[in-house]
Parts: sequence; structure tokens; C-alpha cells
Amino acid sequence: MFSCTPYTAAMKDEWDRFALSRGTIFHTIAFRQILLSAFDYQCGYHAVVDGAGRIRALLPLVIGRDLRWKKAGISLPFVNYLDICADSEDAWQFAINCIPEIQKKYRLDYLGLRLKNQDLDSAGWQVNLQHHTFVLPLFDDEEKILALSTASNRNHVRKVYKNNWFAVSFDPHHLDDFYKVYVIRMKQLGSPAPDIRFFKLFFEQLPEHAFLLTVLDRETGKVIGGMLLLLSTGNATVYYPYGATLVEYNRKYINNFMYWEAVRFGIRKGMKHLDLGRSQTGSGTYKYKAQWGAEAKQLKYLVYDGGREVSGPPDKSSVSMFVNLWKVAPKFLTDRLGGQLIKYILP
Repeated sequence: MFSCTPYTAAMKDEWDRFALSRGTIFHTIAFRQILLSAFDYQCGYHAVVDGAGRIRALLPLVIGRDLRWKKAGISLPFVNYLDICADSEDAWQFAINCIPEIQKKYRLDYLGLRLKNQDLDSAGWQVNLQHHTFVLPLFDDEEKILALSTASNRNHVRKVYKNNWFAVSFDPHHLDDFYKVYVIRMKQLGSPAPDIRFFKLFFEQLPEHAFLLTVLDRETGKVIGGMLLLLSTGNATVYYPYGATLVEYNRKYINNFMYWEAVRFGIRKGMKHLDLGRSQTGSGTYKYKAQWGAEAKQLKYLVYDGGREVSGPPDKSSVSMFVNLWKVAPKFLTDRLGGQLIKYILP
């Protein structure tokens, strides 16, 4: 017999043991705290427990409003994908079956799941197949990893090191400078950026798992790019959820340097995979990641509305006017509003 129980603080230790052994770093309670602290979302986390009170499945869920002011439960915003963590098919199916009741309980207009390795074929669900993530295998031999790349990519990696244009740092004190680069790049892409507090929370809540890789111009010592890397030891994966570079350095192959340093970092940490993050199918970043030899993994974004005929979070095409306005809006305005607006996008 299973039951679906809202998360309580008394569950924390067992929840995290379960998450780290069967799920990812994003399933942990520390990541819950990051989301709730940074964006003031409501917690909708639930656990599937058996008759003995043992956790058998996890259903992380946060509740907020989207740009249309619809009340949504997402598992999870600011995460590219999050398969339901369960120790059996029965527990997994029970978690899925609980979703209609959770939607009614919180009076949600819709509830969204973001799956990678799992499939859900059930009535009442809408599916969005516009995104892939890319997973690069890591070996002890760097040349073996580089051999997976296209010839062009291999040449660019070797050229950037031959010219010695950049230096790499893992000093977290570069966070303020990285954040400035991140805000610039997000504005160029037409997206608000979260407040810097969001990034600081990773180092407060996940001090043993969060690392800041920054790229410095060797001539000036200036931070010109970087990525937040998260170690997920349970599945031996390094995740790259957030990053940016200054586009004026693209001609010097800054992204090739940064990605290769992430590969080296993953090897040093004993990880087996580097997740390069989400890209829209066929986009420029999709093609760039594919040239590394990383495997494209289809992401399945699913929405359950309980028959309300409410679509999920607005897609890129439906907010194109907002995207274009954000690109040209004055910097003082976007800097001030970005951190307040981003939580409604449910990225």
C-alpha cells in the first residue's frame, strides 16, 4: 500500500539519501531551498511512502504564477529535466496517479513535468518535444573524448590552447564578475536574468556540489565568461545549467575553451558524464553541442490541466514580442526588472 504525503522537515534526511542514491542533485532538499528562497515559490513537494512509512518515490514540485497569471505547479522550474525518482515501477506509477489529486488540492490551472529517460502515455496530458539535452561521455583519456568531436571542433579546441588566449579559474569570488557577463548575454537573447542571489544560494546550499568555472582574458585578467557546474554523484554527472560568454570573444573560440575546461573538470572529479544543457531542436546551440559528439536526448515537457484546456508555460514563439522588446529596452530598466520577472517565466 502506498500513500502520497506532502514534504515535511522530518523527511529531509531520508529524502536526500533517496534523492542522491536514485536521482540527481536537483531532487535534493537543498535545491528546493534555493528555489523557494530565490523566487518565493510555494512548496508542493510530495513523497510516495509505503505502509512502513518508507519513502519509495519523490515528486518535487513548486507552485507559482506564469506570465498569464495562471497558477502552475512545475517539476521543476530552472531545471532542464527531472525524471520522477522511484525505486520501483509501482511506486513510479503511483506518483503519476497522484498528480490529478495534487492539481485539485492546490487549485492549479496546470501541472508540468519535464522528463528525459521516462515516458508517460496517459490521457489528459499535453506534450512538448521542442527541446533536447546533450550528454557527453567522460573518459580518463582526454584524447578519446576529443575524438568524438567533429574535425572542425577538434581544430578549434587545439587552436585556442596553442594561442594561449584564456585562463581558467574556479575561484567563487569571481561570481560578481561572471554575473555581469551573464546579465549582458541574457539581455542579448531577450531573457530576464535572475537576481545574483539565486547563484549565491548554490554555494550556500550546495557547497560540496556547486562550482564556478570562469574564463579570464590572459592579457587583461578580466572575466569574460563562465559556467555554473553542479556535481551529481549519484549518477556521476556534471551538469551545466547556467553560463554565458561575451560574444566579442567568439572569434577566439571562447566557448570551445570553456566547454573543454568543463570536460577536464569532470574527469578530475571522477564523473562519467557531462550534461551540456537544454537546446531547442535545430537551434544554433543545438548544432554547436552536437559537434562535440554528445548524444542528443529528447526531453518531454508534459502538461496536465485536468480538462481545463489550459496550455502550459508560454513557448518561445508566443512571447516573441516580449523577447524582442527586452533586447532593445534600456539596460537600467531590464537590470531593475529582470530579477522580478524571471520567476513568472518558469524557465
